Amino acid sequence: MGDRRKGDRRAPEEGVIRIQKKNIWIYVILIIFFIIAVVLNVITWSAYIKNKKELDTVIDHYYNEDLNNNNNSSNTENVDYAENAEITRNNYNYSCNMSVSTNKTSIKAGESIEYEIKISDINANEGIKAFETYINYDSNLFDCSVKSNEDENWSKTGFLEGYLTMVRNENENTEDQVIAKIVFTAKNDITANNYKVNFTKNKFTVGDDQVFEVADNNIEIKVVEWKTKVEEI
Repeated sequence: MGDRRKGDRRAPEEGVIRIQKKNIWIYVILIIFFIIAVVLNVITWSAYIKNKKELDTVIDHYYNEDLNNNNNSSNTENVDYAENAEITRNNYNYSCNMSVSTNKTSIKAGESIEYEIKISDINANEGIKAFETYINYDSNLFDCSVKSNEDENWSKTGFLEGYLTMVRNENENTEDQVIAKIVFTAKNDITANNYKVNFTKNKFTVGDDQVFEVADNNIEIKVVEWKTKVEEI
């Protein structure tokens, strides 16, 4: 009986030892998998960093090459522009007077008023071959249209959202001339008042596409109320 009791005490201890050994192997396997995962992660990250550096190097190379090309192109354009500007300053002093006028003093709602764009005192070799301006007016109050002055070979090439471009077809000269006629028609719901209209960015082209600009022209359209016969009497 004494031997059985001793054997009974040893049996549980041997079982515990076997379980502990089994757990140790599980921990070892887990540690090995963890180490493998870490190594793979390090390898992957190193490859990513290397590829990124190579990619950044390639991008920087092409970016700098493109930037240098653009700078060289811009420098060339700037030199050409400077040379042309220098030629213009040395050989020419382009100028002209621009006026916008009408023979009417006022209009009523629904009526139209016509303005002439005229240039005079032209100092530009053989003359001016193109003109552009921006007509700043309230399109909610007026309709605006442009008449070409074909009698003096001026034709409209574009009129959109206030931007007007004109060209002279032939026979450029330095005589006083009317470029175009601008017609403003007051809308029916307009109220009596004085309305300002600005002609800005007035540019003229002469010679070999050389451009000069003159000062703004400002006009004022006077709109008066309709009067009945009783009121007029």
